[in-house]
Amino acid sequence: MGLGNLNISEAVRFVETNGTALEKYRLHFLLGKEKNDEIPLGHLRNLQNRDGGFPYNDEKGKVSCVNATSNNLSLMTELELDKSDVCRKTVEYLLKIQGEDGGWSENEAINQYNPPFWDLPSDSKTTIWLTASITNFLIQLGYGKSSAVQKAVGFLLRNRDHEGKFTGFLHSTWIAIAVYGQLEGSDSDTVKKAFRVMEQNIEKLKDGAGDFAWCLECLLTAGIPKENPLVKRCIQALINSQQENGAWQSGDGERFAVSTTINALRVLKNYRVW
Repeated sequence: MGLGNLNISEAVRFVETNGTALEKYRLHFLLGKEKNDEIPLGHLRNLQNRDGGFPYNDEKGKVSCVNATSNNLSLMTELELDKSDVCRKTVEYLLKIQGEDGGWSENEAINQYNPPFWDLPSDSKTTIWLTASITNFLIQLGYGKSSAVQKAVGFLLRNRDHEGKFTGFLHSTWIAIAVYGQLEGSDSDTVKKAFRVMEQNIEKLKDGAGDFAWCLECLLTAGIPKENPLVKRCIQALINSQQENGAWQSGDGERFAVSTTINALRVLKNYRVW
C-alpha cells in the first residue's frame, strides 16, 4: 500500500511542539519511548470526581458526564491502565449508572452546560452511541462476559434496523462493529450487516480525520484486516487529510488537533501502515 504523503516526523514534531504533558506522554507511549503510569494516573486522579465519573468537558469541578467518562476510559485502555484504582472506580461508576434496559444515557445534569447535539441527555441517538462506546471499552478491559455487557449488547440489538444499521448517528454502527467483532468474530452476521451499512455510507463521514481515525480504530478492534477494501479506503483518506504542518485536524476545533493527530498516528501504526 502506498503511503502517499504520510509524514510521520512532521506529525511527531507537531505533537511535541503543541501537546500538553499528557498528550506528549501518549505519543511517547505509542513510540515505545516512555512508560510511566504515574504520569497519566496523576492527571486522571486529579480530574476524576468522587463518584468515579469524569467531569463535563474534563473541566474539574463540573458534574460527571458519561461522554467524558467514556473518553477517559478509552485513554486508560490505550495506556494499559486497566489494573489501576482509577480504572476500577470508573468501571464501578459506569456499572452503577447503567439503565435497566442495558443502555447508558447521558447525565441530565449536564444540560446546564448546553451540551452539543451529539451528547444530549434523554436523546436516544446519544444513548445508543454512548452505550456502544462504553461496551466496546468494557470488553477490551475484560468484562465481555459480564451481565452489564450482555445487557448492553441486547439493548444495542433492539435498536438496529433490518439492514443492520444501529439507530442514530453512523458512529453507532462503526462502534458496534468493534463490539460484536470482539464478542462474535468479524465473520458474524451482526458484523457483516453493519459493515455493509458502513460501505454504503462511508461518503457521509463529515469530520474528516477524526471520523476516519475513529472508524478505523473500531474496524481494527473488530479484527477487520488491512487488506479489506473499506479499510484501505479509510487509511488512504486519513493519509490524504494530513496537513502540511504534520497535523490532522478535528471537526470539533483546533484545540483537538493534537489528540486527533495522536489518534491518527496510533491507528495507522496499529494497522502497520508505518
